[in-house]
Amino acid sequence: MRKIVVLLLLFLEIVYAQEFTLQTIEGKPIHLKMTPLELQVAEFPGKVIILDFFGANCPPCVAEMPDLVKFQELFGKTVQLIGIQSASQRDDKAMLKFVQKHHLNYPVVNLQSATALISYAQKEIGWNGALPYKLLYDFDGSLSYWIYGQMTQEKLLSTLHDL
Repeated sequence: MRKIVVLLLLFLEIVYAQEFTLQTIEGKPIHLKMTPLELQVAEFPGKVIILDFFGANCPPCVAEMPDLVKFQELFGKTVQLIGIQSASQRDDKAMLKFVQKHHLNYPVVNLQSATALISYAQKEIGWNGALPYKLLYDFDGSLSYWIYGQMTQEKLLSTLHDL
């Protein structure tokens, strides 16, 4: 019986896994394979992944960016932030200037490239669209936390230690 349950769960995982190919504002691909509870990122295997849904015109989103940059600097060997600009339509040149202005040291995906992922996060994970919003996946790719609101480096550290 146990084998049947395990096989059924594996089958459901395969059937419901959604694949996304995102493009960063620099034109680099990021390949995601996602279910509501798991994530695999081909470009960053074995790392803790933080998907940061933000808006370029969102004051709390912009306010937390220095802490996110510092966090990525300190933990880049084991953690990978991926910024998903999900609030307003901006061309990649404007977003590149934004990234340079705020010294972002992690990949950023613009709204146009992320619409399917954003829709999936809303429908399958239950995100209501409020920003900033983070999905944190542990080393095995399991969804560990979803976080609404502005994060500080200390809060991120505390969350990371809980994994």
